Amino acid sequence: PYQGVKLQNLFSSYKVDLVSILLGTYEIEIQRKIIELSKNNGLKNFVDLGAGEGFHIISLIKKNHFNRGLAYEINKQSRNNLEKNLALNNLENKIEIYNEANFNSLKEKINKNDVEKTLFLIDIEGHEFNLFNESFCEYFKESFFIIEDHHFNILDVNKKNKFYDLVKNFFNIEILKDTGKNPFELKILDNYNDDEKYLMMSEGRPETMQWLILKPKKLTI
Repeated sequence: PYQGVKLQNLFSSYKVDLVSILLGTYEIEIQRKIIELSKNNGLKNFVDLGAGEGFHIISLIKKNHFNRGLAYEINKQSRNNLEKNLALNNLENKIEIYNEANFNSLKEKINKNDVEKTLFLIDIEGHEFNLFNESFCEYFKESFFIIEDHHFNILDVNKKNKFYDLVKNFFNIEILKDTGKNPFELKILDNYNDDEKYLMMSEGRPETMQWLILKPKKLTI
């Protein structure tokens, strides 16, 4: 889905999984889900929390799945590389880059009229359990979210349960699981041996990942 996008300086965020980035198999489930949600719901704004060097946000804006992008990334080197990748793809006027995201900073950039046309991709290594509270959910309850679930980074069981109960009260939830990738579908890998093929499918996961897909309650499941 992201074919034709130009990316450079990926090494600060992506190490084990760099080859899967270049092959286009990295988080392919998420690529397809984002595009599906955008198409089916007429979404216009894409907000990427933990944007790295811009793999998702640059690709989605360049391929015209969204009109406007907001990229949040706390790592300075990654932000600098993200800025270079925007220029490489001529997207400086369509994507804004910011540091840390919180409820107040997001509310400043996304007014109430734009909430229902907005999709958030959240990959912030467990800080999603701090970001979501009653005020956040009330304001963004008509938005769409894809949250990479880093429950294994949180030791406080009560904190995790509170988060899951909260989002369940405000959104319809779909669970998307990580899936296996088939290297034999990629002709470019024909001349590599089996071990090399499967290693190139690795995304460096600590365990089988899942993503929470949050949809507004006003929609049918």
